[in-house]
Amino acid sequence: MRNLFALLSIIGVVGLGALASSAVADVIAKSESRSPAIASLSDVTRIRAGDINCRHCDLSGADLSNQCVKNGDLTGANFDRVTARYMCMSLANFTDATFRNADLTGANLGQSVLKNADMTGAKLNIASIKGADLSTAKGLIQAQIDLACGDAKTKLPPGLHVKSCS
Repeated sequence: MRNLFALLSIIGVVGLGALASSAVADVIAKSESRSPAIASLSDVTRIRAGDINCRHCDLSGADLSNQCVKNGDLTGANFDRVTARYMCMSLANFTDATFRNADLTGANLGQSVLKNADMTGAKLNIASIKGADLSTAKGLIQAQIDLACGDAKTKLPPGLHVKSCS
């Protein structure tokens, strides 16, 4: 009788092990085919952890206030609807990035490259764009620039003018 119980115990342990392996395989399969929301969370986590290079990452809708990507490469990154108040973004590459309806209040974009960046609806209240290259930025209007400050080295699309920072 004791041998029968031992045998049943072994069969139970092996069965649980197989069930656990199946569950682990399901989790791995699901993580490999991550949804955009999970991928986005991963990109946000990278920035918050101090990663300044996040090409084509999806940061849309995140709160990145007071984060720093100084000298980073964020080419093609999605900053749509981001709250990036007082974010340190100087000397970074934002070529082809999108900032549609982003809140960049107080952000430091000094000497950043924003070629072909979509700035439609971005809030630039007290943002520093000193020396930034916005010469080919899309969706940028004078009302946005009036709320920011720059310098003689700031490059803007034709017809737009920036006030100097004090």
